[in-house]
Amino acid sequence: MPHEEAFHPSDTSEELRFNFFTDIKKGFSQIFSDPWWWIKVIIGGFLLINPFLLALVPKIGSSYGEGKLHSTFLGLLIINVCTFWFPLGFTFEVLRRAKNGKPQQLPEWNLSLLWNYAREGAAKLMIALTTLIFPAILWMGVVYYIFIQLLGLPTALLSLFVPPILWFVIPFCGVACCRWLDGVNVFDCALNYSENFRLFSLAKTDYLIASTFLLGVNALTMAFYYTIPFGAFFGLCLVDTWFGPIYTKSVKKNKISYLALDNTSS
Repeated sequence: MPHEEAFHPSDTSEELRFNFFTDIKKGFSQIFSDPWWWIKVIIGGFLLINPFLLALVPKIGSSYGEGKLHSTFLGLLIINVCTFWFPLGFTFEVLRRAKNGKPQQLPEWNLSLLWNYAREGAAKLMIALTTLIFPAILWMGVVYYIFIQLLGLPTALLSLFVPPILWFVIPFCGVACCRWLDGVNVFDCALNYSENFRLFSLAKTDYLIASTFLLGVNALTMAFYYTIPFGAFFGLCLVDTWFGPIYTKSVKKNKISYLALDNTSS
């Protein structure tokens, strides 16, 4: 049975609220319906951010002043750089299935699929660099200058300004990734801000509401520090079950509007 498109409009506010929460829950149910979802999340979390590497960060951080960098930390970091491509590609496949309306959301962790995951993970990273990471860095630079340098707030409060930019750039990056799945060149997806924003604006309310829920889920699943890798990977899978249908629905609706306009003018 095809996956229903997310965030359906309705005639009354009561129906709208009901459909909205139903579609939000579908994202969870489509992941949890996979009997091996927890194993897939554990594997993806380990490959995305090695928990042992994460455990060494506080200890290694304290030794930078003495010029020491533990060999174990460096070795784990090198391994992590070699593995994090795979979970990025895995989540790209989750997005593809959600976008195309396939009911089974989580793909498999098979050795035969790793090369394809790595290839698509590289594309996703390239898109994320310009649509998510660079805008977030730019935002934090502006915030630091205004609130820390000019207004004198303590640096410890800088983390408070992270969620607002993530709220926007996460769905903005998701739109660019969906364009790549439509066959658009990866450089165009990464650099064509005007087209990405145009498609984002077609369903900006739905994207931003989904992003709000993701930030809340991440705040819970990543709250215990060592759960960051698994919470991050679960969040990537979850949000793709929302963004894929939103993109498909909004683009399809936009095309229908253009066709109707052309028929009217002719």
